[in-house]
Amino acid sequence: MPDFSIEIIKNQRDLTGFIGLFDSLSIVALDIETVNWWNRHQERVALIQIAYRHQKQPKVVIIDALANLDIEPLRVPLEMNTTIKVIHNAVFDTTRLADHYKFKVAPIFDTMVAARRSGEKRYSLKAQAEKHLALRLDKSGQRSDWSRRPLDTGQVYYAALDAFAALLLYENQTGRKLNGTFQIKEKLSSSQAGLPLTDSIEPQISSKNSDIKPSVNENDSHLKTKLSDISVALLGIIAELPTRYHPDGLTASVGNERIGLTGWIVDRILGADMDLDEESAKLGIADLYKRNLVRITATRRLAPTVEGELLWYQFK
Repeated sequence: MPDFSIEIIKNQRDLTGFIGLFDSLSIVALDIETVNWWNRHQERVALIQIAYRHQKQPKVVIIDALANLDIEPLRVPLEMNTTIKVIHNAVFDTTRLADHYKFKVAPIFDTMVAARRSGEKRYSLKAQAEKHLALRLDKSGQRSDWSRRPLDTGQVYYAALDAFAALLLYENQTGRKLNGTFQIKEKLSSSQAGLPLTDSIEPQISSKNSDIKPSVNENDSHLKTKLSDISVALLGIIAELPTRYHPDGLTASVGNERIGLTGWIVDRILGADMDLDEESAKLGIADLYKRNLVRITATRRLAPTVEGELLWYQFK
């Protein structure tokens, strides 16, 4: 078992005390957990996890963002340039911190970027921790309800372990002279990473139950060239297995299990030796929503829109 201590912050006094430590910290690892990340109107940051070393001993602070806390005092330490913020797949976490709190986190070392720049194809935090740290991350907590209070022991440990692993991975990567420099794009805070879901959850007619026949038009062909391989793979899974997956369930499946038809589609499009981490999967699903290619059903399951189904037919 990894040896680190955990502190949960639920009140303003403890948060103020922790922020006072930042002047003495040159490196911290940062991670967040979110609620309803697929719906921009309902999404909330539930936890902010920060891992660091104090007198060489690793510690993880879990800030309960759903408690009655003023998070604003975190702005200065998260933005000050004397402390490096280590994040795995920084585009996901920084987007949400910018959108919800207007924080411009910097400077950033992205451990996923560093792994990819070094030529590795297995660059998820889970794969990197196993390969370089001999540390196994149990990702079953991915599907947790992060709005539930109190959090159970498994949730607390899961949340803390990701931040701890990112800190150790940073130390490993810098020891190997890898470069993980990452900068937030200027428009990051306004884009919400492409998560403009509507409030409507009315079921839409699928071509599987209609007489619509797939056809190719100029707009579809243009859109086809704009999708990333990750978005294409996710569109295929949703089109072939409509209403099977809740958004969190799909991100967990493509990131960890890679079995059955879901795994086959990902392997076929991305390659069997290519990784797909949960944050990248969330961004891919968000991109499909932005383009009106997938929808949420009344039971909160993923299904293709008619446009999405026709586009997948073209890829097939």
